[in-house]
Amino acid sequence: MKILRHSRDKAGDYQSRVLLHIPIGLYMGFFPLSRGLRELFIRYEESEDKWVKDQAWKDYAGAMVGYVIGRAIMWLVVALIIKEVIK
Repeated sequence: MKILRHSRDKAGDYQSRVLLHIPIGLYMGFFPLSRGLRELFIRYEESEDKWVKDQAWKDYAGAMVGYVIGRAIMWLVVALIIKEVIK
């Protein structure tokens, strides 16, 4: 059952590739010092798309979703820690 769809997806693999890259985005978003991983991921995807032409935008979409969720979790944890310190 396909829940995630996109009008630009010609191969029909949008959902699987987005879900595959969400954990990478979570890792990049949760750890504050993961800039190197973000840069490495972007360069890898650009290189792969240049040679394989596999529509890297699908991978970016999954990573961005995971990144936003990871950042939200990180800020929630930070807010909870600050709340406990202020008590």
